[in-house]
Amino acid sequence: MAKGPAEIAHGPMFIGYSFNLILYGIMITQVYLYFNTFKKDRLWMKILVIILFIADTMNTLFDALYLYDSLIIHFVDYSNIQSFSVFHRSQSFYSALIAGAVQLFFSWRVKVLTTNWWLVAIVGLAAITGLVGGLITAYEVGVTPRFVDFRSFKWSVIMWLAGECFGDITITSVLPAHQRKHKTGFQASDELVDRIIRLTVQTGFVTALCATLDLVFFLIDPTGTHLIFNFPLAKLYTNSVMSSLNSRGAWNYSTPRSKFGDSNSMPANIITTGDVNVGTRKRVSSTAYEI
Repeated sequence: MAKGPAEIAHGPMFIGYSFNLILYGIMITQVYLYFNTFKKDRLWMKILVIILFIADTMNTLFDALYLYDSLIIHFVDYSNIQSFSVFHRSQSFYSALIAGAVQLFFSWRVKVLTTNWWLVAIVGLAAITGLVGGLITAYEVGVTPRFVDFRSFKWSVIMWLAGECFGDITITSVLPAHQRKHKTGFQASDELVDRIIRLTVQTGFVTALCATLDLVFFLIDPTGTHLIFNFPLAKLYTNSVMSSLNSRGAWNYSTPRSKFGDSNSMPANIITTGDVNVGTRKRVSSTAYEI
């Protein structure tokens, strides 16, 4: 039996939006914890968190307005259901904006930790590619309102999601590999590094998997199944960066100084809430927490 007009696209949208709302609730908690725990973080990091939270909120709001307009106000209006409004254009716009900002933040982390400008350039290029692809997709959605015609600009969707996926995989590979090389042999320090590696792999893997599934279903399924993965994608990115920032407090408490004696006897790369030692003579600001 053929699917109805609403079932083709708006069913997957509703499922994706349900995940979006759940993740938005988690994001609110993460932001609250961040501003209550890390009051001494650099100003630009706080501004980044505020911008991400505002973008997340706008993304959730516009998605709700679109679904309400399509499914409630224009109930049984089949011609309206088969087309997208300006509200849906914002989905691609905010998702690309958020993912680009998060990946550029992680490229800064790669630079601080590895000082390898080639790796920074690769991650940065992937982030910008995904951002540009997402913005082009948002424009194309605006000038191509009918859902069935979206295949005409699949190249921009590929550019958007493939860029994001490649950036996530690079970050997930580079940072854990760097951390493994800097284990000290001290049990507490190595346990901390293992926790950081697990967090990096888990958060990066989830966003990469979601972006990949979104792209695959967009290419192979003519219906809107891919929207199940597209709608929560922005929230996965914001929650990944917030979990990375907030977990610093847990690392500090789980690695007390008493295990090493005084601060001078601590291993070279142990992380504290003060400075981060990365060598005998080199010190990095406390905001350069490893992930």
